[in-house]
Amino acid sequence: MKHSLTRSLLVALAAATPLTLHAEPDMERGKALNRQCALCHGFHGQGIIGGKYPRLAGLPEYYLLSMIEKYKAGTLDYQAMTVVGGLRNLSEEDTQSLAAFLSDLDLGSVAPLDIPTPPGDLDNGEDLYQGDCKTCHGRKGEGMKRKESPPLAGQYTEYLARQIEMFKKKERIHANDEEDETFAEYEPQEIKDILAYISTLDDK
Repeated sequence: MKHSLTRSLLVALAAATPLTLHAEPDMERGKALNRQCALCHGFHGQGIIGGKYPRLAGLPEYYLLSMIEKYKAGTLDYQAMTVVGGLRNLSEEDTQSLAAFLSDLDLGSVAPLDIPTPPGDLDNGEDLYQGDCKTCHGRKGEGMKRKESPPLAGQYTEYLARQIEMFKKKERIHANDEEDETFAEYEPQEIKDILAYISTLDDK
């Protein structure tokens, strides 16, 4: 009887396991899905010089997954992502595989980026960044998982500037807070100073 109960328990656990464990990301599937992303973001996920399309390579999975889900849900709507990129047709497994593949891309070995430093007061930019931005984006611009905040280091300055304008116009929601007024409090030159400082965070 004891052996029968043990076997029954093992069978029950084996049956339950597929329901409780997530499948490992399929990196080859992610690579194949990236072909659509590469039309705009580059073969290595390096983005486009000038920041029309941002760097995706090396961004953390938590952030990539969050952004893909926002496009799939319609919270963000940009046809280059939803139609050309086909994000709304991705299964959960596809989403996981694509995010894992992009996150694993190492630009340092295939397409190193050197983000130019635009004009600005670096000292003032550092003071403002370390006072207001590091709480969510990290002291070195590395991002923060618990706040779903993306890395800023190594991202194109022009792209970041456009996102700030979208936050100010409420076309995007900053810090997941519809009432957030962070950027309304800055003078234009202060934003330029912050962006100039951010551009130095990935300097080797």
